[in-house]
Amino acid sequence: MSDNAQDVFAGQLVFNGINAVTGEYGLPPLSAQELARLIRGKPTPQDYRRFVEQQKRLAVLAKVADRLQRVSEAEISFRQAAAQAGLAELQFKARLTHELPVKPGAGDPSRVEDVGWALILPAEMNPTLREAIKEALHPLLDLRRQQAGDLFRIYEGGEAYRSGERKDQYFERLGVGAGLVDPREMPFYVLLVGTPEEIPYEFQYQLDVMRAVGRLDFGSDVDAYADYARHVVAAETGAVRLPRRVAFFAPSNPGDRATQLSTEYLVRPLYQSLTDPAPPGELRLKYDWDITTPLVGEGQATRGALARLLGGRPEEMPALLFTASHGVEFPAGHPDQLRHQGALLCQEWPGPGAEVRRDYFFAGEDIPPNVGLRGMIAFLFACYGAGTPKYDQFAIQAFKVREKIAPRSFTAALPQALLRRGALAVIGHVERAWGYSFVSPSGHLENQTFVTAMRTLMNGDPVGLATDASFNMRYAALSSDLSVDLEEMEWNPRHLSDYELVYRWTANNDARSYVVIGDPAARIPMEGTGFQAGYEASLVTAEVPVKEHPAVPEPPLTVIGAPVEPEVPAEPEVSGEAMTITAAETGAPGAPAGILEQEVVGVDFGLGEQFERLRESLRAFTDQLAGSLGRAAQDITTLDVRTYVTEDLQGVVEALDARREIAADLRAVTRVAFDGDVDVFVPKSGSRVDETLWVIHKAMVEEAQTARARFLATMAELAARLLDSLRIGS
Repeated sequence: MSDNAQDVFAGQLVFNGINAVTGEYGLPPLSAQELARLIRGKPTPQDYRRFVEQQKRLAVLAKVADRLQRVSEAEISFRQAAAQAGLAELQFKARLTHELPVKPGAGDPSRVEDVGWALILPAEMNPTLREAIKEALHPLLDLRRQQAGDLFRIYEGGEAYRSGERKDQYFERLGVGAGLVDPREMPFYVLLVGTPEEIPYEFQYQLDVMRAVGRLDFGSDVDAYADYARHVVAAETGAVRLPRRVAFFAPSNPGDRATQLSTEYLVRPLYQSLTDPAPPGELRLKYDWDITTPLVGEGQATRGALARLLGGRPEEMPALLFTASHGVEFPAGHPDQLRHQGALLCQEWPGPGAEVRRDYFFAGEDIPPNVGLRGMIAFLFACYGAGTPKYDQFAIQAFKVREKIAPRSFTAALPQALLRRGALAVIGHVERAWGYSFVSPSGHLENQTFVTAMRTLMNGDPVGLATDASFNMRYAALSSDLSVDLEEMEWNPRHLSDYELVYRWTANNDARSYVVIGDPAARIPMEGTGFQAGYEASLVTAEVPVKEHPAVPEPPLTVIGAPVEPEVPAEPEVSGEAMTITAAETGAPGAPAGILEQEVVGVDFGLGEQFERLRESLRAFTDQLAGSLGRAAQDITTLDVRTYVTEDLQGVVEALDARREIAADLRAVTRVAFDGDVDVFVPKSGSRVDETLWVIHKAMVEEAQTARARFLATMAELAARLLDSLRIGS
């Protein structure tokens, strides 16, 4: 199998998304070398021309004008870099807790009673709609309030999410510290309510790294919120019990390597793994499951077969459904995009290049209104299966432009329909799902995240915990590794091979973009398990009025030793001699594996005697840094951007590596003075200026201007902090 996988990846790489207009891959097949150039953000003119031509073609087909809106990506790069900067520490802390990111001593992360539950509302939501949604969710909020007690929160009003906020900004405003989850600051289970325009996917990704996060988005359909709340309460109070049945659905379309890969290297190995209840090194299954033979390929993974699983035949409906297929995609502005993007392309589709007829894919509207799916959880491996962002993240990474792929960010219609019909949660993918992420460049299977997530769900744990211990922790680890690799490649381009770079980049993006649609604390209501017993005992028959939970005051800052800036979370005292970390006993039935007990003893760090010496060192360092900042400011008072062309790219790379003079033709120069005056120079010639080159040059100028402004702002902030630190230390 390893050799076969290597042979597959030695050729063109394919991606799991089919354009419903062209019948072709939404992203054309690329060689590893081509994709590696795009990941580095250094496309050749041919790469860029190919990309632009395809996007223009889609725009014409969809009759949408001006789809190539190009703006600076510097701010997005800045945010991503800032978010990744803290992931090395996050990864280390996650390992200390066996990949359970809850603070030691907080309790069992599978229990809402121990780690809490929260609802986050967007500040920009219409007030009337917001109150109607809260009233519709009344049964669910009552249930979670009774379970979580003092660890129940509703973030609204001054604590609501504000448009444009990053996770770190939101945390700072609420007084929530970074690192391991302290449920007293913010609960572990967090449900976002609103569209991805109101609470962006980027915020959900980052919040989800250390918490179990889900999203409810039914737009203005208040009845759908009410129905969903009733479904969850019924499942957790014993009104719904499902047979323990798992089903797999995986088309393998003719001539389509993407679905052939997902069938052979994802679905079949996953099925084989789950049939063994206790394989060495894996999470042991607590209960017996009926794991049905996967519906794969010709004659099985048909649209009709999927319809039967999703309510057409109640006796076939699984408690847990896993699908792997193409997600149908449409050009921006296409009239069917909001209704059908992310719908599952079935076996009826003849393969790449063939027409994508409506009866080839299964969409949310194909689930009849009277179908009951109460209690089901679905895992949809497909491009856009959970939703679509407004801008194409691939174009941002590869070409430093923001390619508009939808009129607005939106949640896919299929998971919305599943939740309306009774499903408790859907795990799906935002944007493209990368088939390359579950097989390594050497041909080894990399499906552990899928195995862990499925086994966690089958053990009756919450869906948010299933994704947290798998995809979220994998994203944290991969992001940390990738940021180090990309930094090293700036100095050593041969640090990674093209195959290694492509694998790490796609795996990182793929792990990041898995999200939960639904309540992250929801779990499969299985027959004969009794895991809801504690919940049932805590419920009362009388309705409890919903009240906004009062804001929890920030705890007073305790200063130990040297003064500490208020915005920096105080680190725990750690013994210089010993830190004892021991695994808890897990022999008791239902005891979670991997909870750690941590013995921490206070210690004197000896700063009292050395404080004066440290203060003098700080002043000397500050003086040196101030001088460096001053010289840097002088160096960027004038900004030059130059664009060259050459036919010998390899020669350019070798010259850069050897720090020799580069043999290339200068074709455009832009000089931007500090006061904003701009001088532009292009070759004097009777022919027209190359439009593609000019677009690239303009984009680089805009990026450089924004980067300079960011740098100056950062220097100013750093200088202010240094002055503050001097005042504190004096």
